[in-house]
Amino acid sequence: MPRIPSRFGQRPRRICRMIGIFATLQIFASVAVGANRNIDLLYDISWGALHLAEATSQWQMQGDKAVILGAVKSDGIAALVSGFQSASSAEIEFQANQWHPVYLSLSRVTKSKQIASSVHWSAGGAILSDIQQPPLDLEEVFPIPGRLKQNVIDPYSAVMRQLDHIAATGTCAGSYAIYDGLRRFEMQFDTVGDIELVADRHYGFDGTALHCQILVLPKGGHRIESSWHKKPPKDRQFSVFFGRFPDGLVLPVRVEIEAPIGTGVARLDMIRSNIPGAAPAP
Repeated sequence: MPRIPSRFGQRPRRICRMIGIFATLQIFASVAVGANRNIDLLYDISWGALHLAEATSQWQMQGDKAVILGAVKSDGIAALVSGFQSASSAEIEFQANQWHPVYLSLSRVTKSKQIASSVHWSAGGAILSDIQQPPLDLEEVFPIPGRLKQNVIDPYSAVMRQLDHIAATGTCAGSYAIYDGLRRFEMQFDTVGDIELVADRHYGFDGTALHCQILVLPKGGHRIESSWHKKPPKDRQFSVFFGRFPDGLVLPVRVEIEAPIGTGVARLDMIRSNIPGAAPAP
């Protein structure tokens, strides 16, 4: 199996945007359905030699229900530049053989702005309440019309559905319409194949992982001045590497975002994470 090369850029002026992207990706700290258990995951986010932030995710699994608490906080030079923090709280449940959203709240704080949102779904999948504080500024972001809020799920439910697919088939394949209260986007998963990851940090995952490409297509709520929506699909892709753990757990162990300025990486910290049945990194 091929080994992952290390190619990084060194331009700290772009770190604010990089942390913002990884804050979106905290949804990948997810686990497959199983028995009652608690799981605590910690991801180190870096850009080359620069430590940017830490992302944490706490899962409380109770049969067919899960409560998830997530957070991302900038660190080091990134904290001096942006002071970025984000937090999420969600409840999802397993019914009709797949995960469905019940509740999702998000908040983000920088040195210049604070925003928050909350969404409640009915048992049938309709949105019961949808609140943003402050309301979306349509001079800054694209609108999200009501028709785009129909037949949507939260990002946690989407990732959990995909992890169940990986656990059952060993492949990534799926497309999901996602609404998180602030943005509406499509997320598409495709399989690249198994790969042998080599731990490039002492706390990193070492072993076989499934490499998947994920494409994010913005539909509303993203910033008008951003070039994100203008980029070709290949520039809106990122890589997620999924490892297998005891008791059928499937976890993302590494996330990579390629850019002309280098590669941003989020690594699962095998020492400070609490994964039932998994041996910590030496």
